[in-house]
Amino acid sequence: MKRLVIYLLMLAVLAACGTKQDEQSAIPSPLEQEMQALYGENKVIEGDYPDSLAVEAANGIFVGQRDSNLLAFKGIPYALQPTGDRRWQVAKPEPDSRLVREAKYFGHSAIQWRSQGNGASLYKQGEDCLTLNVWTAADGMRSARRPVMVWIHGGSYVNNGTANPRDWGDKFVKAHPEVVMVSINYRLGLLGFLDLSSLPDGKDYAYSGNLGILDQVEALRWVKRNIAAFGGDPTNVTIAGHSAGAGSVALLASIDEAQGLFRRAIMQSGSVAFTSSREDCQRLTKRVLDATGAKTVADLQALSADDIIALNDKVGKFYRFPERDGALIPEDPYSRFDGFNAGIDMLIGSTLDEARYWIDAMGGEEDFELATKLWYRYIVMSLDSVQRSGAARYLDYDENFYNREQPEVDFLNDLMFRGPAIEMAQRHAASGGKTYMYLWTKPLNAPVYGACHGSEVCYVLNTGRQIKTEETPDSALAAEVQQMWVNFATTGNPSTPQHYWPAYETIQRTTMILDDNMGVDKSGESEEMRFIAPLMKEYISPIFSDLLDKAPWYVGIAIGAAIATLLLLIWLIFKVRRIFKKNKNSH
Repeated sequence: MKRLVIYLLMLAVLAACGTKQDEQSAIPSPLEQEMQALYGENKVIEGDYPDSLAVEAANGIFVGQRDSNLLAFKGIPYALQPTGDRRWQVAKPEPDSRLVREAKYFGHSAIQWRSQGNGASLYKQGEDCLTLNVWTAADGMRSARRPVMVWIHGGSYVNNGTANPRDWGDKFVKAHPEVVMVSINYRLGLLGFLDLSSLPDGKDYAYSGNLGILDQVEALRWVKRNIAAFGGDPTNVTIAGHSAGAGSVALLASIDEAQGLFRRAIMQSGSVAFTSSREDCQRLTKRVLDATGAKTVADLQALSADDIIALNDKVGKFYRFPERDGALIPEDPYSRFDGFNAGIDMLIGSTLDEARYWIDAMGGEEDFELATKLWYRYIVMSLDSVQRSGAARYLDYDENFYNREQPEVDFLNDLMFRGPAIEMAQRHAASGGKTYMYLWTKPLNAPVYGACHGSEVCYVLNTGRQIKTEETPDSALAAEVQQMWVNFATTGNPSTPQHYWPAYETIQRTTMILDDNMGVDKSGESEEMRFIAPLMKEYISPIFSDLLDKAPWYVGIAIGAAIATLLLLIWLIFKVRRIFKKNKNSH
């Protein structure tokens, strides 16, 4: 009964949050107007074109645009588009070509639900979304060999894209012309992470649960083959990302297919914990089959692009992360940090108040506080007795020692973000891999959000677009952090003349605190993290809608119980009335 009550309360909170978000998404926003104004289709160029704006790659000649010393090439296809018979198939490279094409506009965003808070979702969407963008300094481009940074956008593997102004690389390269920046689109949600292998004709779709990751691999192959033409050094590539982008970076460092395609990796608030089991993934497959009536992959292939968009709107929020299938992604991806990827330099970190990013999604502070308490209870119910004891000790210790008002929020921060980051760093450093760790503590101007999930991205990418508040980031801190990232991409060491950043050690756990008053923390393993460590293999992800995916059985019980209660109440009313009537007649 207790478990049922917790599930019902969470369902009520999540349903209320979904209603509020739906109401908000119907309101036109300046961001939507901005994204519509950005849209355009790159065309084939017949005739003359400015040679100074053109770069010859293996799959074509691409003509970009110039802004002062910045050359921008947008919407370059890095693979055959996954349309028609190629839907749910592993991406393949475009054939070599001398075709001349514009590279003025971002490629289509992957199919996703529209949200007023996500610029890429308001841009033109399509299945033909496998494109990338390159920003490079014009001076000396033909002869330069600059370090390359490949940015992988976040969005829980279900939304966002390179058209989002928060993920652009133009201002970063203007400030740091010594680096070439690339950003990539990849398939999301139902088209990028839907396991079809269990269907009768699913043998040829063995990797359909991880297509988005394989898209990224194909993009990195394109970069390795072609980036020298843009002034980049194909032997010095750093992949970086935030949230699901950081999870992607961690997975790319953990799979055979991506080895040799990059030298360094930056993971901002994401890890291999952002993965799903085969069992979890099959629940999404069942939802898709139930929603469409399909029995086979062939049935799903017959759906039109509009059908796919409508399907995504219907069941796309019951999403899965990349699949620990045991083929592409190991069932224990943490194990790959025990030496498999020791040759990759890594910079790993998180923010102090990650979970507070979802305050708005939960409907405000009060609903967020209730949701986090209930989410904590939901997590604890899935643990064994020893793990439950550790979770309880974490709350007691955190509350008593730090005197925080919401220890459950701290628990979620550490369990879903900081803990997995430390787990990867510990293993990588212990196996001899060069490792650097950070904790971002600079809060937003609105105190309610603190240093929430994504609050460092605008500093790193120099976009000037802070999440939540739209405040202007502190320029001095932004410049220092960007130089750290550039130094790491260039040499494998993020230290600057102003701040020495020592490598992470397994005992001291050296961590750079990134804030206005940044400095190195060598306090070692905290007591509360000892309570979190045994829970790492639970792969508990920050997907609140997962509860809805696991709740139908409990919902059925709840409905049955409600009906039974109603019938009992009706029976009692009639019983009382009959007794009252009988007593009245007897008098």
